[in-house]
Formats: sequence, C-alpha cells, structure tokens
Amino acid sequence: MKAIILCSWGATSSSLAKAASDEAKKRNLDIVVDAGGTGEFKKKAANYSVALLEPQVRHLKKEVEVAASKFDIPVEIVDMQAFAFMNGGKVLDQIIKIAKDAGKM
Repeated sequence: MKAIILCSWGATSSSLAKAASDEAKKRNLDIVVDAGGTGEFKKKAANYSVALLEPQVRHLKKEVEVAASKFDIPVEIVDMQAFAFMNGGKVLDQIIKIAKDAGKM
C-alpha cells in the first residue's frame, strides 16, 4: 500500500514520510509513505491509497479531497502531536487506521 503526506512544497513532509516508512520497515509492513506538495498530488493521486495533510496546509483539505475523490482516496490531517514530534510510528498507525476504515487494507 502507498500513502502520501502532503505539505505546501514537500519539504517538511519528507522527514515525516521517511520516519513513517522506516517504522513500516521495522514492523515488516508493505507500506510505502511518500512526501509531496498538494499541487503535484493532483497529478499523482491515482498512485495512493491514503493521503495525509500536514497541519499547516489543513486549509487545502477540500481541494485535495476533490482530486482524491476521483480515486476513492481518504484524506485526513496528520495528528498534531505526531507532526510536532515527527513521530513516524504514530503517523504510520494513523495511516493504517485510515486505510482499514476505508477498506484499503
């Protein structure tokens, strides 16, 4: 399964995506977490099962949901505490829960 963490340009999301991907490897889970900007997501949405928005771009959620809805991709905001501490494990748990709730896992 592939998930993506979105921010404005993909800079801060890169660190968080790496932390979540590293945690998935530790748990032997077949989950890849990419990072990207909200603008580029519209072109690549079909590649993902779950999309997370970093808190600072939460105002773009409706816009991202429009692109995601074409591919039935759930969109949520990254847990604030997990974001603040760059907690890859907590973000991975959030991705797994969203994917299960949406029937993607």
